[in-house]
Amino acid sequence: MNKEELIRLVQRAIQTEYDGQRFYTRAAEEIKDPKGSAMFAQLAKDEVYHVEVIKNLYRELLADTDADPVKGFPIFQDRKKQEKGKPTDFKNEFEVLQRALENEAMARDFYREHARDFESKEAEEIFQDLMEMEEGHIRLLQAELDFIEQSGFWFDHMEFSLEEEQDG
Repeated sequence: MNKEELIRLVQRAIQTEYDGQRFYTRAAEEIKDPKGSAMFAQLAKDEVYHVEVIKNLYRELLADTDADPVKGFPIFQDRKKQEKGKPTDFKNEFEVLQRALENEAMARDFYREHARDFESKEAEEIFQDLMEMEEGHIRLLQAELDFIEQSGFWFDHMEFSLEEEQDG
């Protein structure tokens, strides 16, 4: 991949994480159960962390260019709905978790697919780390989904960030 293509790839990753943050913020606002709401609020914070990680990579790629940002694509929700502030079409908490799980899988697959596109070993490792973070979100969401299917109640919310584990 040439540098311009890599820049677009990183822009797409940034947009993906912004979309995820908006999705989780909206879910946290709409979920009535306090534990579920807290979990989605934490996931929104995790997505903000992902954006910061990717922005650092973006700055490195742009260091010797005069490229302008290009919009990515909405992986999580229809951006027009979000921008207009219309309510999402969540029917219930189960559906929110299912959609979140699907979205995290798409994000994980995106990072897995493109990790080796970079010449820089550091950039490749960043995408691999992001892939692992998304995998952590998938495990959490699947556990919540399984739990709700059996009991109708949420786990207690995360008292930690999955991303903090990666820094250790």
